[in-house]
Amino acid sequence: MSSRRSRPLRVVAAVSALMLPLAGCSLLDPGPEPSGLTPGDRQPPAGTTGLERYYEQDLQWGECERGDGECAELEVPMDYDDPDGETIKIAVLRIKAKGKAAGSLVVNPGGPGGSGVEYAAAADFVVSDQIRKSFDVVGFDPRGVARSHPVDCLDDAGMDRYLAKDPTPDTDDERTADDEAQKEFADGCEDKTGELLGHVSTADAARDMDVLRAALGDGKLTYLGKSYGTYLGATYAELFPDRSGRLVLDGVIPPDASSEEVVIGQAKGFDTATKAWAQDCVDDDCPLGSSVDAVVTSVQDLLEELDEQPLPASAGIELTEGWATWGIAQALYDQGMWSQLTDALEAAQDGDGGPAQRARPHLRRARLGRRVRLQPPRGAACS
Repeated sequence: MSSRRSRPLRVVAAVSALMLPLAGCSLLDPGPEPSGLTPGDRQPPAGTTGLERYYEQDLQWGECERGDGECAELEVPMDYDDPDGETIKIAVLRIKAKGKAAGSLVVNPGGPGGSGVEYAAAADFVVSDQIRKSFDVVGFDPRGVARSHPVDCLDDAGMDRYLAKDPTPDTDDERTADDEAQKEFADGCEDKTGELLGHVSTADAARDMDVLRAALGDGKLTYLGKSYGTYLGATYAELFPDRSGRLVLDGVIPPDASSEEVVIGQAKGFDTATKAWAQDCVDDDCPLGSSVDAVVTSVQDLLEELDEQPLPASAGIELTEGWATWGIAQALYDQGMWSQLTDALEAAQDGDGGPAQRARPHLRRARLGRRVRLQPPRGAACS
């Protein structure tokens, strides 16, 4: 291995390289009851043809496979430029309002690749009780995600190799290995997904969301989007300004931001989250250090050691710098996982990679797991 990059930035740099944006929490004031649906609200956008049957469909609600709520499938064209061609089904879940519904609140947790169905199923934790009384909370899995024709790129063995790779390649050999891993991932997406892969984009998801709005019977979209969900909401507002109602965009990633600006913003978010976890650890007799700086340094040291020499963890599996970085990234999302993160890092420092590797099946299913990630279109704006 060659000389390392600036050590104080190692944890943030490694985690930020995984492109996992942070999301916050928000509430939505129900405000006045929206106007009812008019015949024109169920018509396709001006200048389009052949989309009438999609906009005029009624959702057939039924029981969900598990959990509460009602589930349905929304039919949309795979290619909006060919509405008479192949169609796909979008999974939708509704948690009905506790009181008289003022309409639907469509929610998206971000990702990209987060399940809106699972997010809506947690409506009691996602929004306030006031919102639960006033809105049906509706989530959908965007095309290419979870229950909506998921884009799977690698099998478990291939995903293990991908997650284990060096997240901070700094030698020619490491950079070559990273290029090969990225190519394997991209080729796998194309081979396993076929034609749909060319129609999995933020713009496509926004158009699906307008069909959903019509099927729900809402004249205007009321929406809560977090992290990447802000891209989706902003894109919807750009494409359908006259059908945009109250849009709450929380944890906004500026729609016109460059890739470099997005990465810098993510790095700042992970720096804040890392220090918050470290302070929580210090406040509870932390085994990794007696101060925030000491805890962060100990993690940096561990990542460097794993880059040099992975730890044995289980049969045929090693705890690499890549695996450890993914585990840290996932744990930083949820304060309920912080104690597990601390325990796993303490074990790794003692030479036992097992606790950290037990998260391997979960990481395969993580938002940046096998599912393809496409950049949303630039230039979307929301006012």
